This record gives sequence, C-alpha cells and structure tokens, in this order.
Amino acid sequence: MTRRLLLALAVALAGAAAVLAAVVLAGGGDDEPERAEPAPARAALPVVPDLDPCARSGGDVARACYSDAFLAMVRGQDDPRPAVAAIADAAWKEGAALLSDCHGIMHTVGRTYAAESGLELGTLMGVLPQSNDPGCSAGFAHGMVTAVAPDIDPSRPGEAARVCGDAGTRYQEYSCVHGFGHAFMRVYGSKIGAALDLCRGLGPRAAPDCGQGAYHDYWFAMAGYDDAEPPPDAIRDPRRLCAGAPEAFVRPCWYRAWVENRPEAFTVATPEDLDALCFQLTGLQRAACISGAAVIGPSDPVEQLALCARLEADADAIACVRGTKVQNLLREPADALVDLVARCDGFAAAGVRSACRRWLGKALAVLTDGDFADDGCPRLEAPRARRECAAGAATMDTALETFS
Repeated sequence: MTRRLLLALAVALAGAAAVLAAVVLAGGGDDEPERAEPAPARAALPVVPDLDPCARSGGDVARACYSDAFLAMVRGQDDPRPAVAAIADAAWKEGAALLSDCHGIMHTVGRTYAAESGLELGTLMGVLPQSNDPGCSAGFAHGMVTAVAPDIDPSRPGEAARVCGDAGTRYQEYSCVHGFGHAFMRVYGSKIGAALDLCRGLGPRAAPDCGQGAYHDYWFAMAGYDDAEPPPDAIRDPRRLCAGAPEAFVRPCWYRAWVENRPEAFTVATPEDLDALCFQLTGLQRAACISGAAVIGPSDPVEQLALCARLEADADAIACVRGTKVQNLLREPADALVDLVARCDGFAAAGVRSACRRWLGKALAVLTDGDFADDGCPRLEAPRARRECAAGAATMDTALETFS
C-alpha cells in the first residue's frame, strides 16, 4: 500500500476522529535643562504557580492540570486580564509544548470564568484581553465569547457581534469575530450549517472569520475539548466536511482541520507530507487543505517558508504561505518580521514571490495593527518587494480566512 493511502487511512481513523510607555520631556525653570523622565514601570503581573507537575504529566492530564492552575488565577477577579497576561508570559517562557495547547486550554478557562462571574454580552468588552497574542489570551477571549451565547438573539446576530467594533486593534477585532463563531455553534448545538447562517448575518467582511471560529468549535467537539458536543450526524472526516462547505467557508473549514485531526505521530516536514494529507484534492479544496496542513508544519515561520519553497506547483506554494504562523513572531524584533518577507525571494516563480509578499504584508500588518506597513515594508530592498508588501498590508481590514 502506498504512503498516501496509508496516511489517508490514518486520517480516516484518527482524524476522521504592548503598550509603549512615552518618554515625557519635563521642563524645569529657565535655568534648568530639559530632561527625559523615566517611563513608568510595568505593573507587576500575578505570580503563576509552579507548572512543572503539569508539564510532566502529558496528554489530557496535562491539559486538565494547566486548566485548573490557570482557572485558579482568574477565578473571582473583577478584571482577569492581568492574570491572563501572566499566564501568556509563562506560556511563552515554557515554549512550544505549552504554547501549542494554551489556546484550547484557555478556551475552557475563559468560558468557566465568564459563567461563574455572570458575564453578559453588554459587559464582555470590559474584560476581553487587550493583546494580539493568538495563544493563551485569544483562547481566553474566545471562551468568554462562547459563554455569552445564551444572550445572542439568533434573528439578529450582527447586533451581538457589533461589540467587536470596540476592540482596540485589528487583531482583537478579528479575534472577537472568531469568538462569535464559537458562540454561534453553541447556540445551535454544534450544527455547522445553522452557525454559518448566523456568520453570514455579520456581512461578507466578517463572515469567513466568524466561520473559522465555527469550524474551530466543530473540531473541538470532534476532539472532546471545551465541553463542545458533536451533533448526532457528525462528520469526522475533514475531506467530507469541507467538501460540503459553502465556497466562502472552504478555507476556514480546512484551516483548523489538521490541528485537531493530525494523524498520530505524523509530522509535516517535507513536500511529500503536505501532499500526503491533500492528495487527490483539486482547486480551492486542495489549496485550503495545503494551507491547513502547513499550520501543523515547523513552528518557525522561516522554516515554514523554506518548506513551501520546495513545493513544485505554484498554487501549492502560494497556499502553503497562507499557513505561515507569523503569530509566532509576536515577541520578536521588527528586523525578524522584515527578514521573513525578504525570504519570499526564495521562491522561483515571480507570481509566488508576489503572492508571498502580499500575504505576509497583510498578516504582519494585522499582527502589528498596521505598523508594519509604515515601518516594515519600506525596509525591503527591492522596490517591487516594497510595493507588493504595502499592497498586502493595505488589505488588513478585509477578511483574513486563514489566520490564528
């Protein structure tokens, strides 16, 4: 049996299963020179308990351990955000093992906190994390949004999601909309079609990103995470589910599919691995599958791009770039972001290089709330590269579809 068929069988069995502090110039008397006052120190974050016992336990036991520890930090807090910031800091220090699971763990923590504190739709924005961190912080936010699902009037979904317009940054707005996708799934008991209908009620700009949240919750249900329950007629094979997705939601469907349905012990390290997950798919279905498969590839975006550059088909390479985890550069200096876009030069085809710069320009603009358009794209060496990066960044307010 070929490797492709073996992997297909495995999938069917297993998956088918920043605030910057300003420097104030204080002027004294006429005889006193101006001097820069020191920036105010960042308030001390709550202390995170020892997480070593959780790290040593592994699997579902580890998830439960982390969930209990993090819930204890936010429980009873009028403002949980300092505790969430401390948890996010701890996860970044802990490394990939915790970072990769923290989003899902904090879904449960956020949902439980919201339920216990009596959070309502009208008070939601007052406690949503003010962070572009797609891991722990976004997971907590999505969990809280999920918890207010009973407040949502299914006949007026746009009214509920309008609170997202008060988000502080483009990423936080996206994250809020994504969270409502989770909430819409809970409104209708994990029935994806009904949830997507509510997402459509948000308009074409927000609908795909809401849809990604809905599919994310669907895959949670398939994996048994965050108390999400699968519908009676659940489809556990990503190929079958995404084949039936409306065109506007095909990319959102696939983007989360392999994260929760990765075949056991399977890694994405070569072009053959990407093809093994997406073989026999064509057109938009293959492109969306490749993007989703790239998400479970190397955690370093530089390594991801290098893998994408090895793909023979230009369409596959472009789709692969959409799965680049630029969010993992959130705490890296600006030079690292510029360097990542410069690596688009490594693609052989001009069309792929252009698509790469445009997508990364857009994604990094979202990550930096537009700053990359002014401070990053202009630093690229070639004029064409600068123009294409800027063109992508200019679209940061359009639907993202494939983003974390």
